[in-house]
Amino acid sequence: MSTATVEFAGIELLSPCPHCSAPMAVNTLTERCRCSSCLMESALPPSVWDEALRGVEKDVVQFAPGYLRHGPEWGEGGPPPGPHVEWQRGHDAPPCPRCQRPMRLAPQGGCVCAACGAGRAILPKPPWLPPDSPVRGFVSDEPAVHEERPLEPVQVACTRCGAPLVADGSSRIVPCGYCSARVALPDAVWAALHPPRVKRRWWLVVYVADDPRRGPADTKSFTRLAERALEVAMILALLVPIAGIIFAYERHLEPARVVLGSLLCVFSVPLAMWLHGRWLHSRICRPEHEVVGRIAVDLGDPSAVEVLLTPPGQPAVILTRLILKYSNERRRRLVELGGENGKVRAWMIPEKPKKSHVELVPSVLE
Repeated sequence: MSTATVEFAGIELLSPCPHCSAPMAVNTLTERCRCSSCLMESALPPSVWDEALRGVEKDVVQFAPGYLRHGPEWGEGGPPPGPHVEWQRGHDAPPCPRCQRPMRLAPQGGCVCAACGAGRAILPKPPWLPPDSPVRGFVSDEPAVHEERPLEPVQVACTRCGAPLVADGSSRIVPCGYCSARVALPDAVWAALHPPRVKRRWWLVVYVADDPRRGPADTKSFTRLAERALEVAMILALLVPIAGIIFAYERHLEPARVVLGSLLCVFSVPLAMWLHGRWLHSRICRPEHEVVGRIAVDLGDPSAVEVLLTPPGQPAVILTRLILKYSNERRRRLVELGGENGKVRAWMIPEKPKKSHVELVPSVLE
């Protein structure tokens, strides 16, 4: 079964200006950007979009709607020298221009509001993006640099003779045609001609080849004990031959048979545990058993959280309550999934609440 999907990803992006190093707000998918500090227009190097878009398809399917992660995240060696981009991104849809509710992708193209029916265009993927990029299009309210409309000129008075001067913003020094004075534009006038570009959220249409929210449940949690038992068995396998040989000589038995039998006993335990885990997975995690796991309340215990299992679309019908123990890293994961009232994938055999399973993956049943 294919688990590919197309989703919206919200992004807010800052890139360092190559001229003055001030952060530039990049509010659309473009090759060029103008700095609000030095007013210089510059090309965005490929490394900017490589850092900004790398792994964006994973953020879309791993976080709750509306949660934006900060990045980029560097490894143990830290970031390479020099300025770098800063971004926030995650699973987020553009708001409806009419009622401000989240929009969804329309089968016929573009996006549409399910509440009021308003539509919105999706701009195509630019040709300069790599062919293997997961980005399929984008939605932005801000034009690219080459599409920006120049502001209308303003009139100011010459500080020497009072004659009217026309300032179009191309230079901060305006010569007076009457007295030949060179008039410096005040800060307020210059700011009006060059309004600062502030960081705004815009949206990418991202193709996800393997969506964990729609595929089968992970088997690792069912076979984790078997894997640990196998590690213990591997250690015992180093000791069993010696003990088996000593035991065989004391009882006048054939050493090879004793050692082989002992090894079979040692490894049969993790094998049986693995088979039992896979059997539980096949019984519990069936598509017809999938429900919604709702992160309920913090119990005051830093290692415990309550999750309510409910049918899709019926939050008041509680099938069972689970108290789950988590590490600090897992608790941070719960925040990424929406914290209280977040929704995660869950399965439960009908009328058997003890036969249930929860995964820290966003649920798409609602």
